[in-house]
Amino acid sequence: MSIFKKEVFVTYSLDQLSKVKDILEREGIKYSYKVKDLSTDWSGSRSREYFGSFGTNSDFERQYAIFVSRRDVEQAVYLIQRTINS
Repeated sequence: MSIFKKEVFVTYSLDQLSKVKDILEREGIKYSYKVKDLSTDWSGSRSREYFGSFGTNSDFERQYAIFVSRRDVEQAVYLIQRTINS
């Protein structure tokens, strides 16, 4: 990510990601987001290819992170906390 952007929210929930994106859009805060696939190990191969999905919680396979410009961090964090805690 750019040095001009800061991570303001991380979740494993697509529903929470959607709610946060909606509030930021509604308030006119530009954002970007990144999806990290945690089912891939450090070597780049998918561990499921070798071991299957036994014992794996599919709710935690993808991590979503939202970034905003540094000037919008305070407002974004406030809106996100209000949205998630309501």
